[in-house]
Amino acid sequence: MHTVTKSRWIAAPLGLVLLAGACQDPRDASFPTGVSLNVTSAEHRVFTQRERLGNPLVSEVMIKKARHHQHNYGTPGTDVADFTDDLTSFMTGVAGRDQAYAGVIAGALLPDMLLVYPKRDGTPVFWLSWVFGGFGGRSLPDDVVDIGLGAIFGDLLGNTNNVTPGLTTDHVSANNKPFGATFPYLATPN
Repeated sequence: MHTVTKSRWIAAPLGLVLLAGACQDPRDASFPTGVSLNVTSAEHRVFTQRERLGNPLVSEVMIKKARHHQHNYGTPGTDVADFTDDLTSFMTGVAGRDQAYAGVIAGALLPDMLLVYPKRDGTPVFWLSWVFGGFGGRSLPDDVVDIGLGAIFGDLLGNTNNVTPGLTTDHVSANNKPFGATFPYLATPN
């Protein structure tokens, strides 16, 4: 004879309630609010920001894990005040770079948002090139992780003091499928 414990009878309905709550329509007034976005239609929608990723490696590597929640629910407007110490501490501690260079990296990566220059002249640029007075930007095939690692651990931005060449690449040289020539440009997932 199979015995069903009381906890199994409670766990199943509780799991369904949690699942139903996770699928709730964000326009429902009882849904937790987050970042509000006015849509140009007659309807007002509220979206909850769950994860904020701007520049590669900032949130994932340089911001202290205990502060990810603050970063994810925050806005770029407070990034310099809130996270400069995290980035400079990472640069001087983990990466072993000097304080001046740590400040350059923090200044280049904060606020943590992607810059868009829709009217640039078409001159090839790379992510972080705006630090040199260019326009910056990135395209799909750009290896932004290697560029970021090259700036953090290497001499990409011209600082040759205390570089760690073994940490300047993730050893992923290309996408596994070619990008398309038309929007949305991304390859079809496997």
